[in-house]
Amino acid sequence: QHDSTVSSVSVRFEGELNYMQLKMWIRQLMRTKASDLFRYKGVLAVKGSAMKYVFQGVHMLFSGDLEPSFNWKDDEVRECRFVFIGRNLDKEALKLGIMECKVESLRFQVGDCVQANIGQHWMDGQVIKTWDEGYPYLIDLDIEPETSACTSWGWAPMDTDVFVRARKCACPSSSASHDITSSETTA
Repeated sequence: QHDSTVSSVSVRFEGELNYMQLKMWIRQLMRTKASDLFRYKGVLAVKGSAMKYVFQGVHMLFSGDLEPSFNWKDDEVRECRFVFIGRNLDKEALKLGIMECKVESLRFQVGDCVQANIGQHWMDGQVIKTWDEGYPYLIDLDIEPETSACTSWGWAPMDTDVFVRARKCACPSSSASHDITSSETTA
């Protein structure tokens, strides 16, 4: 007997996804819809990673991550493909959820001064790389030398004001700071 509440949805598009947004969306999906998801699987392109994000699951049993054994070839089109089979699927919500993870233009460029949310407070820093390890920004944080911090950099997982925001500053470019240093030493 056919159950009319069971259906499937599949999506395929060229483009890349934000790794952290993708992980957050999947976590939310597992918390709210896992009992209705009979089977799901996909291969996704993550911006800033040569590895394919491969996932599959049944109900709440989810397995997925960037797979070192599955890399995108240089001439291969970076695309995202997934399928969900389940009961009472909201097809449009599933499509919208994955499309909200799609990479758009970044607000900041290498060299821009920003503030990074490091959990308890905001810290000043400068963008030193974009799309590093699947994260939109790698930020060199302005850490005081006397602190016991292990690192002076951090990733901003998403390009939103929740994680990274603009700040006004006089961050010299690397060539400008070199010019200042040379003129100071010759004066």
